[in-house]
Amino acid sequence: MVCGFSGTWRRGDGPPRGRAWGAAVWHAERELTLGFAGEIYDLPALRRHWSLPPDAAASAVLSAAWRHEGEAGLARIDGMFACALADAGSLRLYRHGSGVHDLYVHDGPQAVAFATDIDALLALPGVPRQLSRRALHEYLRFLDVAAPETIYQGVQAMPDGAGWHWRPGARLAEPFAPADVTEPQPIDFDAAIDDAQQRLTHAIARRLEGGRRPASFLSGGVDSALIAALAAHSRPDLTTLTVGFDGERYDESPAARQIARHLGLAHEVLRFDHDEHVDAFERLMSSLAQPMADPATTSTLLAFERARERFDIILDGTGADEAMGAMPPRHVRIAVGWASLLPQPLRRAGVKALRALPPLVGYAPILDFEHPAEMSIRWRGFPRADVAALAGGFVSFDHTTYFRAFARCGRRDHYARASALQDAAPCHRLTEAVRGSAAPVRFPFWDRNVDRRLRALPEAWRHVPGQPKRLLRAL
Repeated sequence: MVCGFSGTWRRGDGPPRGRAWGAAVWHAERELTLGFAGEIYDLPALRRHWSLPPDAAASAVLSAAWRHEGEAGLARIDGMFACALADAGSLRLYRHGSGVHDLYVHDGPQAVAFATDIDALLALPGVPRQLSRRALHEYLRFLDVAAPETIYQGVQAMPDGAGWHWRPGARLAEPFAPADVTEPQPIDFDAAIDDAQQRLTHAIARRLEGGRRPASFLSGGVDSALIAALAAHSRPDLTTLTVGFDGERYDESPAARQIARHLGLAHEVLRFDHDEHVDAFERLMSSLAQPMADPATTSTLLAFERARERFDIILDGTGADEAMGAMPPRHVRIAVGWASLLPQPLRRAGVKALRALPPLVGYAPILDFEHPAEMSIRWRGFPRADVAALAGGFVSFDHTTYFRAFARCGRRDHYARASALQDAAPCHRLTEAVRGSAAPVRFPFWDRNVDRRLRALPEAWRHVPGQPKRLLRAL
């Protein structure tokens, strides 16, 4: 456990009892009890806004934000953090939209237990360590368990950007979210490009503030290249980092090296051998909060650990995929939009017929599914029938975050559905790599003002055929 807090709040019976470890904070100040883990950006401006001393800690800034502006104050804060706020007999838990810092909850009949680390939560009184059967089913199918579900019965994981509020005498939590400020849309595509540049540049500057040895991960793709290009304007001392792999098919370092050279930035390739990956895997397995099967996790952990040795701020381009969205492949659009209308027996007969004809066998996957949501699953585990055989009994995935996100979109609303499914897929890889390495990695695309603006743009500005992430490419 690098840093975090845990606590227990008996419903309406005074302030919660808790503790903090590492760099996290737990303290009571007059009528407010605060737990805080993470970091807040642009602290000087926030201190001035709430008339705080120049050296006020991040937790003091959060406390002032809540006292003066409540939920609107939380919306003003940019950073990566989780917090607990208790006052006047009520409890609020909030997890910033970056989602890097976890927050787990057990809502018991007598008390609410919460912690930023799942093992710390399970160590609290009244929290049972009992496997959740339906979470096990979810993992076997998706190779991930998405919030609010966890692998433990009765333990919930707060989703990214979620706020839960327990009032005196209330049995269940009420959701709350810091309200978005309504802003006018750019009048045309060129104005949208300028607006995105200003927002991203500001987000990068806030994340680089105070850094003496900055770096930025550069994969060779448009997202990380754009972050490096904008950061280079103010920090020509930026070093770009690429994880290298064996084989031309997987190795993006040549393209990344060309981009860095074009930007006039130093560039380094990080390579890890088999033994280093095995060691990273063993360390991950001893500390994972949730079961997961993302194959890039060991490389991410090793890269974060190596970067932390030499750099005090590291930028990363993650977040653009979710904000900009993507159009699913053509065969997925056909399967969901049209093949899903056919009865399953007819689809099975079609699959059998196509597989019997060698020239057409490649079209069989368009019909070969039990539920159309399966066509877009990121990590494909066991089919439902196999999960039922393994687990013994009836199995359904209708309750999962993934299936619920799929159901909210129309059958032909392909772009919106793909974006919703990206949001529904957890990003445990980054959470575990940050937690395991304690690396100061920061994500400009997760800036609230950047993320909500990109998501609000018209689809034609975000994607056209042949030009995914159109606006970012234009910028």
